[in-house]
Amino acid sequence: MRRVHAAAVTLVLGIAVAAGALEWPVEQRIVTGTFGEDRGDHFHLGIDIGGGEQTVRPVLPGELVFRYEENADYTSLPRGVGSFAVIRHQDDVLSLYCHLRREPDRPARRAFTARDVVGVIGDTGYSEGKHLHFTVFDGQTGSWVNPLSLLPPVEDRDPPVVKRLALRTGNRIVELLPGVSVPSGQAEVLVETYDVRGDVRFLWPLAPYAVRIALNGSEVARIGFEALQVKEGRMVLSGTSLAARDVYASDRLMRLGSVQLRGGEAHLLAVVRDFAGNSASREVFFTVRE
Repeated sequence: MRRVHAAAVTLVLGIAVAAGALEWPVEQRIVTGTFGEDRGDHFHLGIDIGGGEQTVRPVLPGELVFRYEENADYTSLPRGVGSFAVIRHQDDVLSLYCHLRREPDRPARRAFTARDVVGVIGDTGYSEGKHLHFTVFDGQTGSWVNPLSLLPPVEDRDPPVVKRLALRTGNRIVELLPGVSVPSGQAEVLVETYDVRGDVRFLWPLAPYAVRIALNGSEVARIGFEALQVKEGRMVLSGTSLAARDVYASDRLMRLGSVQLRGGEAHLLAVVRDFAGNSASREVFFTVRE
């Protein structure tokens, strides 16, 4: 079992862009994918923006350092992102715009202002519909940064959903319901949770921004999606050694580390927050058997 992180990880990013200093790359700002989501064998490195076929512009002035049009003969490139562009800004900050509409006859341009057009939202690459995958990379720290921490805020009044709390003891998962009892000893805490947004007209579960766990009134674990880095060949949450498989047991079921349970009455509290500051919680009292 991995050790519980007993306090929040404070990140000091080298990125020189202040919060809110970037402009949104599109006019209609519908977030359909959040930073750090479970993508099978890796974290989601950016955000997804829906809204249909929109014009895409740079979030800051910069210089084009690479562009790829889908079906061009670059066999070593990642195929899933489709047609994409990479723009370098001040202080070695890169912004990536993926799943653009394929436009092989696009006029060549090197320098971009915030008013120039990078492309149009498409569905190239591994895409289940027209959307823009947008990523920010801080070259000074080698970190993928949560774009929502740099873009102007958008209205979001919908709190996350905390569906259930559970403990894994050995190979058994016990859902924590009132009156349930579990054996003493080490157990892994599991939280089924997701975020929702009112501007998406149907249920589209998103990853929350932060989750914390308290046992008997004391915080025992906290996970937040501020930034990601490569560490020893693995993509991990910055400041930790946690890869996607360490954080997600399955879709929307998060692993919050191990706790030591002692006999008697116990109280577990989960608090989940989205990036806008909306929060939801779930708590349960249960019995620990000696």
